[in-house]
Amino acid sequence: MAVTIKDIAKRANVATSTVSRVIQDSPKISEATKARVRKEMKALGYEPNYSAQSLANRMTQSLGIIMPEADVSIFQNPFFLESIRGISELSNEKNFTMAIVTGRDDTELLSRVRMMTRANRVDGFIVLYSKPEDPVVDFFHHEKIPYTVIGKPQQYVSETTHVDNDNFQAGKDVVTFLYELGHRRIAYVGADTARTVHKERVRGYQAALGELNLEWDSRYLIGTSFTNDDIASLFQLDTPPTAMIVGDDIIALPLQRTLQQIGVRLPEQCSLISFNNLTLADMMNPPLTSVDIDIFKLGYQAAKSLIEKIQDPKEMTKHIIVPHRIVERASCTRINE
Repeated sequence: MAVTIKDIAKRANVATSTVSRVIQDSPKISEATKARVRKEMKALGYEPNYSAQSLANRMTQSLGIIMPEADVSIFQNPFFLESIRGISELSNEKNFTMAIVTGRDDTELLSRVRMMTRANRVDGFIVLYSKPEDPVVDFFHHEKIPYTVIGKPQQYVSETTHVDNDNFQAGKDVVTFLYELGHRRIAYVGADTARTVHKERVRGYQAALGELNLEWDSRYLIGTSFTNDDIASLFQLDTPPTAMIVGDDIIALPLQRTLQQIGVRLPEQCSLISFNNLTLADMMNPPLTSVDIDIFKLGYQAAKSLIEKIQDPKEMTKHIIVPHRIVERASCTRINE
């Protein structure tokens, strides 16, 4: 005869509803009770029927992962792969699956999200980016669909659970780091201010310059679509930068190549520091100093928060900050001015 949750409940001396909640990994059940119930499940060789559980609770046990507008660069960016790895780790622990949602633009992305929602394919969504006036976030908010955001939301901030770094502080910290190495002329290259994360880092950069009484020069701020001539013009100034902050490690790779092509020696003439601390940072020549934002943990915490909200709709909105740290490598050096 097949083992049932009634058998488990009797051996563990709990209610059958408690066994069901343990199977769902409900946060309402104490870890001690979970351990006791799982011990009896293992002793009896009980394998939960997650499909039946999902039907009973009208849950799919699946999360939708919203990528930014899909172009080749998005899928080549290790940030998204690493954040998805964090989401996957927690999803596996909680017996959830994942579905990636992409689109060539906002309209197509929203259409696919609507389709998945109507078909009841997922229980909630994780948005891997943050930007102003996002129609996808508008849809989630108005339809009361569970979702979390990786990054600082630009809409419904107080009502949206999100996981982020303190990017404003990170922007300040890299300036302070370079200042302590003796740098006083610090440029910022690859500032994609259409994205909230970059906007906050640039804001921190500018704030730190003011606090350290360093002169702000608008020519020191260059966007993502820079050319060799744009970078060369910086070093033709009467006061060229001795250090550069780079928007992220992906942008730092072509920038480093550009600097070498125009004859700027690294780090003797210019120190480089970037963000994200991807694997490629350690493989660059010279290896790149970078801010580790713990991308894996961003994804893990986003999935954890979303699943808690799915399992308990009354779960409070959370604003989670993942700490960052500077990983120093050979691309930065001390100077005497």
